[in-house]
Amino acid sequence: MSADNSSFQNTRWTLVQQIKDNSIDAGHALNELCQMYWKPLYAYARSFGRTMEDSEDVVQGFMAKGIEKALFSAAQKEKGKMRTFLLTAFKRYLRDEHAKEITIKRGSGKVETTDIATEEERWVNEKSADPSVSFDKRWALIVVEAANLQLEKKYRSEGNLKLYNAIVPSLSGELTIGYQEIADDLNVSLSSIKVGVHRMRKRYGEMLRAEITETITENEDPDDELRYLIAILSE
Repeated sequence: MSADNSSFQNTRWTLVQQIKDNSIDAGHALNELCQMYWKPLYAYARSFGRTMEDSEDVVQGFMAKGIEKALFSAAQKEKGKMRTFLLTAFKRYLRDEHAKEITIKRGSGKVETTDIATEEERWVNEKSADPSVSFDKRWALIVVEAANLQLEKKYRSEGNLKLYNAIVPSLSGELTIGYQEIADDLNVSLSSIKVGVHRMRKRYGEMLRAEITETITENEDPDDELRYLIAILSE
């Protein structure tokens, strides 16, 4: 059974298409993409040797220029991964800006990065000597976080949030109590908890795969990308 794509609000390529079409939602779509993808760019800049403040500035500068120059309108699903497209564009920007003083545009061109402290902490914990690896690790975490959010939304919409909260730690093997205790707490049978865990893992895999499909070409295998992202997170 395939993933229920109707549970996803705006897909990555849908957002890109809205920008290309200059639709009524184009501004919102661009902001949503920028909000999501500044994080791996920050990780790349930090691992490239820039300070925390300079990394935030250079990403802001890139996003501001991207907004002005319609960065995402150049992305094409049939030509390659969005991950590759974005990193290539950022590398080009860093090269072009290398000898310049970076000036951040205020106002409409600024992307709010209110969780910069969180991103810095993550970079410290996950940094790599290779900036591209840092970028890919943060990209992988975004995919995981997006799938987690969609999974929670699915259970919430079904009125099964209590079940979700009780068994979601099983996805990472972090259950602190046994299935029988969970069954007792929820006043359901042990078998229903086992089935629930199996179903959640299946759903989560489908949602991860669906998230990945939204950032690769139609000819690329999402399972190959999933294996790569899992491997990069385990390094």
